[in-house]
Amino acid sequence: MVSAKLLNNYAFLVISLTMLGFALSGVILSFWQRGLLDRLADATSICAALFVIGVVGASMAFYRMDVVGQFALTRLGFAIALFRWMPFVLLFALPFACCGLILGSLLARPDLSARWVYSADLFGSALGALVVIPAISWVGVEWSALGTGFLLLAGTLLLARPGSRLAWAVAAGAAVVLLLAALRFDRVFDIYYPEGSILAAIRDPRSGVVLEHTAWDPLARVEVSRIPPPDRATMFYPSLLGSNRPFLARVRRMITLNNYSYGYAVDYDGHRGSLTGIEETIYSAAYHATSASAPRALVIGVGGGFDVLTALYCGASEVTAVEVNAATVGILTRTYRDYFRKWVEDPRVHLVQAEGRTSWRPPTAASTSSSSRGWIPSAARRGRPTCSRRTTSTRPRPSTCTSPGWPKTESCTWSGSSTRSPARCCGP
Repeated sequence: MVSAKLLNNYAFLVISLTMLGFALSGVILSFWQRGLLDRLADATSICAALFVIGVVGASMAFYRMDVVGQFALTRLGFAIALFRWMPFVLLFALPFACCGLILGSLLARPDLSARWVYSADLFGSALGALVVIPAISWVGVEWSALGTGFLLLAGTLLLARPGSRLAWAVAAGAAVVLLLAALRFDRVFDIYYPEGSILAAIRDPRSGVVLEHTAWDPLARVEVSRIPPPDRATMFYPSLLGSNRPFLARVRRMITLNNYSYGYAVDYDGHRGSLTGIEETIYSAAYHATSASAPRALVIGVGGGFDVLTALYCGASEVTAVEVNAATVGILTRTYRDYFRKWVEDPRVHLVQAEGRTSWRPPTAASTSSSSRGWIPSAARRGRPTCSRRTTSTRPRPSTCTSPGWPKTESCTWSGSSTRSPARCCGP
């Protein structure tokens, strides 16, 4: 949730702040330990119910808050933004405090073995770490949070069996909160995107930006937006898309990760002519330096497929597209299959869901020197790669690409030829 609302940089800071909830539970136990132990069944049931209410309430408040801006360019701006969202983030400490009270009370109870209680806590933590990854992929973070709250509430009521009307009333209130959150899911978990962020434009109908789909993956939340043709006059990086207006008109979707990193998705109809203009973009930089007529390409980080389409336009004979985010792969192959199928189902393209560092094999000396089709050339004998902005490689990345000086987010291209040739444009 934090990564979807703020930058990833703040995720660990927020998590560390929520751990204050456990510290708060220790303070409470030091004052009211005897009273909690005397009414342990009622106390644990109320804590479980407050956990549910706290998770829903804190999530709702955090999603709806206005954090001024996504970026802070000055220390003062960062301090202002920090104090704006800090109170909302600290709300997440309340559910942790409830869990801490339950665990602390069980550990402090004299007739229970602290070893068994703590071992059960470690087992539950390990089980949760295993379950949370597929749960996020299947139903998303918000539904996983609601499911966790339901399991805690139902399990506590079943095992503790509270005896007071107050405990049952609070538990009933928590159940109602869960039900309302599930029925009004879109309203409860509606995100107010920070000013200056990519998706902030969806609040202005005149912008033409419409958020169509979101999908969760343990690595990031993926958003698909319908956008108007990009305008070079208002873009931060005009070199990304060139100046060909018919080509810009075909850029109709944008894929973002956590409302931050983004990639344009071209409406490709399967004909090479529909990509005319892509040779003007920075994505084609490596191909302009090659004399290879039909290179093979490795794309690490597919996104909306811009690098794949660049490789196809520039005559690649084979494109291996590696994407680690399962939600992105699902969008390309299922959710938006009709939009992306022309290149996803192209026989030259092999879409692989994998981690980039394990999806290539270093080339042998023989294959480097004997390939007649060749790889996109650089200064071949010296093993120096030709770089472009995206993680696109025209051959499986050799070991020299992993040297300290090699930027992880750029691309490398390699040649089997030992002689330099004049640069060849990948245009028509």
